[in-house]
Amino acid sequence: MSTITAKDETVRNLGKTSDDIQDDLHNAANQAGRKVRGMIDSAGDEVSHVGQRVSKEIHANPVQSSLIALGVGVVLGALLRR
Repeated sequence: MSTITAKDETVRNLGKTSDDIQDDLHNAANQAGRKVRGMIDSAGDEVSHVGQRVSKEIHANPVQSSLIALGVGVVLGALLRR
């Protein structure tokens, strides 16, 4: 009888260990998700800031901006034709 009890105890302990591992993985995934969300939010803020700065530069120098855009378009067109 003590052998069955020892086996039952082992199975019970393995179940608890499995639950602990599952909880740890769940917590780690949640923490990683929060960190990624923070990084995405930060990147979004940075992109927004850069977009505003580019817009200001375009409005401040419309001729220069148009010439740059034309040059980039010509280069891209030449590369895509190949």
